[in-house]
Amino acid sequence: MRLPFIIATVLCSLIAPPVALAAPPAPKKIESKRHAGLNIRVVGKDWGKVNAQQVQTVLYAVADELLTRLPKKLANTVVVMRTDSHPVALYERGPKGEYLVQLHAGDDRWHLYVYEFAHEFCHILSNYEENAGADVGRYNQWFEETLCETASLFALESLAAKWQSAPPTPELAGQAVKLRRFYEQLIAEGHRQLPPHTELAAWVQENETTLRNDPYQREKNDVLAKLLLPLFATDPDRWDAIAYLNLHPADPSSSLADYLHHWYDNAPDEHKLFIADVFSLLNGSRIAPLEPRRLALNATTAR
Repeated sequence: MRLPFIIATVLCSLIAPPVALAAPPAPKKIESKRHAGLNIRVVGKDWGKVNAQQVQTVLYAVADELLTRLPKKLANTVVVMRTDSHPVALYERGPKGEYLVQLHAGDDRWHLYVYEFAHEFCHILSNYEENAGADVGRYNQWFEETLCETASLFALESLAAKWQSAPPTPELAGQAVKLRRFYEQLIAEGHRQLPPHTELAAWVQENETTLRNDPYQREKNDVLAKLLLPLFATDPDRWDAIAYLNLHPADPSSSLADYLHHWYDNAPDEHKLFIADVFSLLNGSRIAPLEPRRLALNATTAR
């Protein structure tokens, strides 16, 4: 019978002094390994088989691949939550100015965390919320979407190589193969190939109008994203250049060439050669600084 044991237990509890329960250990603080001051906070408990700290570790690894130096704007926290809808970097901010990012990835599908967060983090780096206009959009937003797809491909390939020998945690040791497999699957997709016997500048000219009207034509964005990837793969420091995108007020009449000119003019000298190469790749001609171009145009008009 258990009754005497229960009575004895109750009596002991009345006589013995209460024993304080040990407080649960505080969550381990996760930080960027390369960028002190970067604060990514993963919230919620709906990540499936993994916890917020594991997700946070992977997201810091992604951010580190896209950063050489930490922009001032990232003094604000990036809050990441899960959604059952599409991943997105929200235009709305948190109560303290936090960037709000929603990811669809869940459980231990780390390749999807890498792919999705690289894209949304790229939006933050490229000033997605600046000069967006009343309709929360820009006429050349498709180029930003393309760059962010490039960021996803870059992060997958880079972390696949890095995690093969130095994963951020032991449980991620086997993920390098999965990242590599997912990257190769994406790169090999048929819709990412430029049509045969087509020059890129001619393809851009043919598709620019439809892309301006709908920046989320993923199959077209993916074509260009794959072609831009080698420019970043050969020099990852070039990701710093996207911090100078979208700093010019939106203009419905602004072409892609104008948009790239503004990027060129707003960037410091260290990034101008790279941006000029992007301009040349997409337009088939070399770029000139925008202000001298305007002065020449004004002089011609005056005559």
